[in-house]
Amino acid sequence: MSEPDDLFTLRNHFWLGSYQLAIAEGSGLGRLPEALRVERDEFIYRSYLALGQFSIVLGEIKDDAPPALQAVRLMAQYLSNPESREIVIETLKMWLTDPGSCNNPTVQLLAAAVFTHEGDLKEAVRSIRNGVTMEQTAMLAQIYLRMDRVDLALKQVQVLQQADDDATLTQLVVAWVHLAQGGKRYQEAAYIFDELIDKYQASPLLLNSSAVAKMHMGEYQEAETILVEAISKSQNDADTLVNLICVCRHLDKPASFVDRYINQLKTAHPQHPYVQSLANAESAFDRVAATFAVA
Repeated sequence: MSEPDDLFTLRNHFWLGSYQLAIAEGSGLGRLPEALRVERDEFIYRSYLALGQFSIVLGEIKDDAPPALQAVRLMAQYLSNPESREIVIETLKMWLTDPGSCNNPTVQLLAAAVFTHEGDLKEAVRSIRNGVTMEQTAMLAQIYLRMDRVDLALKQVQVLQQADDDATLTQLVVAWVHLAQGGKRYQEAAYIFDELIDKYQASPLLLNSSAVAKMHMGEYQEAETILVEAISKSQNDADTLVNLICVCRHLDKPASFVDRYINQLKTAHPQHPYVQSLANAESAFDRVAATFAVA
């Protein structure tokens, strides 16, 4: 008989995007062995990162913390201070070659997350390709999907299914791959997301995933309903705002609706890729328009 997993619920809340529940669950876990205490704290602080509460992470994780927590603090530094990105990246590269930290799963995982955020997908793969945890495998599958390598992502799905076919991470990755495959797989992805919502509870992550599946199937009205629920749970969630912009345009909503969501996204997430792409497009339009201006 296998031993009970004291951190199962904590991990599950985190992976499903229920970050406040993850923090509450982790905070209630008291008597744990040292290794589990570190992992508990890691998921609690990563939940704070996901909620954008970087100051808590930066203020509470000390210089003598274990490598996993140091990696979380470095991620907080990266996300909170764009000017520190070069230093963070160099530090991560150093840690990935240091015998004392290079094999730490969290260091590898968060290094891959930073490199992915930077658009350096090859470096992200190198950071995590030798990982053995389910979360590392799930992350590698996500990176391959960003590279449009569904074939390689499917191999990671097989690894996850062999480890635990019913695990939450396995189900999530299967659904993400279905979205990338398209066609009839969109409906299968929607079923998985709906089942996870019914089994656990609706989080912005699951609601957005369900809405994306609905949009791919042309069900924009239903997608909007789902996204309205998502925005009620997290008012400034970037994914929800981007998807609302998309669905409003497909539904021919008034321009004021779209502009409101765009302005909200710009205010809450000025460095978001969508905001940056929009700024670049507007700048390019202005340059072209200037060539037609009357001198």
